[in-house]
Amino acid sequence: MFTRKFLFLTVLFIVVFSVLFLQLYSPFSSTYWFTLKDGYKMLGTITMYAFSVLFLLSSKVLLMDLNRRFGVGIKGLILFSLAEVLIVSIIYVALTVLVRQDNIPLKELLPKAIFCIFLILLIPYTIAYLFGYAHGLKVQSGSSPTRPNGALIVSIHDIKGNIKLSLRIMDILYAVSEDNYVKVFYEQDGVVRNSMIRTTAKNIEDDLEGYITRCHRSYLINIAKVRFFNNERDNLYVILDQDGINPIPVSRSYRDSIAALLSK
Repeated sequence: MFTRKFLFLTVLFIVVFSVLFLQLYSPFSSTYWFTLKDGYKMLGTITMYAFSVLFLLSSKVLLMDLNRRFGVGIKGLILFSLAEVLIVSIIYVALTVLVRQDNIPLKELLPKAIFCIFLILLIPYTIAYLFGYAHGLKVQSGSSPTRPNGALIVSIHDIKGNIKLSLRIMDILYAVSEDNYVKVFYEQDGVVRNSMIRTTAKNIEDDLEGYITRCHRSYLINIAKVRFFNNERDNLYVILDQDGINPIPVSRSYRDSIAALLSK
């Protein structure tokens, strides 16, 4: 559900929806000031949208990182979204004070701002997350009913988006980031092989989301292939169920997320 493309498209959806919503909401608001006609207010309008979009995009990057490390459940998502509402509302209040300059009491302005921003974010988020949830269920069930999940074929792309490697999920072992390349290790005919691909670890995560997870700044592993996890504080590593592979380090920042995934 929490893919980079999906979350960024959600922000675009919010921008379009907010424009339509504010056109309907403006006749009922005593604090509305958005316009592209008046020079000073136009600058404020552009600033408000620019700050909001940059903040929401940044928050989506943070959300993806939190979800990848710890997993963000429904409660976490709700709290995260409410925090976004509050921060965007504060941005709006600050700009309203600067643009209108008519000394609207904050006790009147802030609740109205929170209510308006809440509606603007609630409706797109509800639609987007329901769609994302349904899409996630579809992916989990597998696009081909005759092919078991482990036999699902996935493709890995290079930095330009070209497919460089296609293989079964069950054959992927781990990947190592090396400067501008990622070396992907996989099993083929009982032998461990590898392919060097010009890409980033982040792109590998996106291509194999849900099947491979980061355990270290430079390492990603197929969690289904983990045979042993040494969870001692100063000696964190995993051992895969394929012979001949050295222990793979786990950094402290990924310790809890690996433990959580293995406990499922």
